[in-house]
Amino acid sequence: MKRILAYILAGVLGMTLLIALNATQRRTAAAELALAATTKAAVAEAAAELDDLCLTLDKLLLTTSVRQQAKLLSQIALGAERVQLDLAGLPDREGQQAAVLAHLSRLSHLAQNGLADLAEGDGFHAETRNSLSDMLDGLRLLQAELAIASQEALAGSSISEALPASEVTAPPTARELISYKALPAQEISSGEALRIAREFVGADKTLSVSHAPDTSGALPAYGVTVTTADLQLNLEITRRGGKVLLMAPETASFPILKTPGECASSALAFLQSRGFAQMEAPWYQVYDGLCVLTCVYVESGVLIWPDRVMVQVRMDTGDVVGIEARSYWRNHIPRRLQKPLLTESEARASLAEGTSVASARLCLLPANGQERLCWQFTLAQEDGAYISYIDAITGAELLLEKVIQLEFGQVTA
Repeated sequence: MKRILAYILAGVLGMTLLIALNATQRRTAAAELALAATTKAAVAEAAAELDDLCLTLDKLLLTTSVRQQAKLLSQIALGAERVQLDLAGLPDREGQQAAVLAHLSRLSHLAQNGLADLAEGDGFHAETRNSLSDMLDGLRLLQAELAIASQEALAGSSISEALPASEVTAPPTARELISYKALPAQEISSGEALRIAREFVGADKTLSVSHAPDTSGALPAYGVTVTTADLQLNLEITRRGGKVLLMAPETASFPILKTPGECASSALAFLQSRGFAQMEAPWYQVYDGLCVLTCVYVESGVLIWPDRVMVQVRMDTGDVVGIEARSYWRNHIPRRLQKPLLTESEARASLAEGTSVASARLCLLPANGQERLCWQFTLAQEDGAYISYIDAITGAELLLEKVIQLEFGQVTA
């Protein structure tokens, strides 16, 4: 019955989208184009919202933390309502969307009931969990239908638009400036900034160095342009301390001749030669021949997530052409790491029963304005891999992320 309902919902949505995308065939060409463009945008928005909703449901069905359950149930209730609004805005005929909207309305209602149970101290009922699991099956098929319908709407979007929001560099606030304790206190001159930029890129690769517009705000930096044989690199050198905050190529499109592993080795060797601490590169993505790696500081085997650097490596030569080190310079100071009160096996007790653990290690995780020592468990599930962060002191689950496999690389969400 569950499978039949799921296919009915998927069929209804597919029919609705087909109708919507062809509803103006009997009108003028100009009106057709206008409505088609509007419909494509609405479909793309609904697809993105539904992706988030399914991911949140995935996490809810895996977590054992009451705090995480409350947070995720709230997100599900709101997310279901957002998808309803998105789909309701699409053209409809004779109530074709009614079954889909009713499914989402019931999902929101179930999530709200689950929140009420948690608030009353009754816990997350197994009946509610099972009902939500059943509804996820239907949403999966709806998700596939929307993904197909939204492909045309997403076609032509630039790589920069597709980058995760977490990788977008925003100017630091005054409060953030106070926290840049890793930067040396002394101020440098603009002439010193030119020298630092030349040495950072490599004197043997540099053809010319020139001043570029400076950046002001909470963390002032000198702008420097470095020209190499085939690239122009734009750098930001902090006035305080003279550290490279940012380096980015003016253009980037390279043949793919190196593997991600080779690019990771190049990135780590480059960072070490430029004075950064010992690091690992747990994540990477590939964009148009540019390998973008997340490099994270490691201390005594503990992965220190706040001290991370984004590195861009061109995949034809293996040369580093980009770096973003704001988080590193904000957080990389001497620490006295706690010893975990919970062993790995004790921390595993906080995971869902029957969970398959692929790997485990200690890490330092930023959470609620603090750094928390955690056991980082990679979980192997039927629908993919997850990462659960269990507080190594209290045993509470602080964060649960799903590993999203891309064509070139991985991200977590």
